[in-house]
Amino acid sequence: MIPDQISFLVILILIFGIIILPLVNRWQFKRLPDNQKVLTIMKQADKLVYWKNISDGRTGNLFFVKNKRKILVYPWYIDERGRMVITKKNPFDHWDYPEDKAPLSEEEIKQARNELYAYSKKSSVKIIFNDPFKENKAK
Repeated sequence: MIPDQISFLVILILIFGIIILPLVNRWQFKRLPDNQKVLTIMKQADKLVYWKNISDGRTGNLFFVKNKRKILVYPWYIDERGRMVITKKNPFDHWDYPEDKAPLSEEEIKQARNELYAYSKKSSVKIIFNDPFKENKAK
């Protein structure tokens, strides 16, 4: 092989690995059923607290994973001012996964609220949500 052919193959392999494979992976992930998405997100979690935002344009879901085994799902949409509005009436009422949907303890509610506020601060899009515990008053 001449050097031009080798460099062409290297460039072709890099383009395939950097551009095409991630696009195919995202497309396949969006087509997974919800329970498979949850399992995949649980496997991706590399810390005790992990956030994953899955967007479908102006709508999507924000996943909060705690200890790789409990998940809160926040459905959202983008309003006319460009803010991410969480549509869940009480974002801290119960765990969405595991399937038994156990209610959050007081400590878990406090941690989930603090983590959501911290994620909102570091996010480039302002996150708006109904906080029933804002003034220590549960609805």
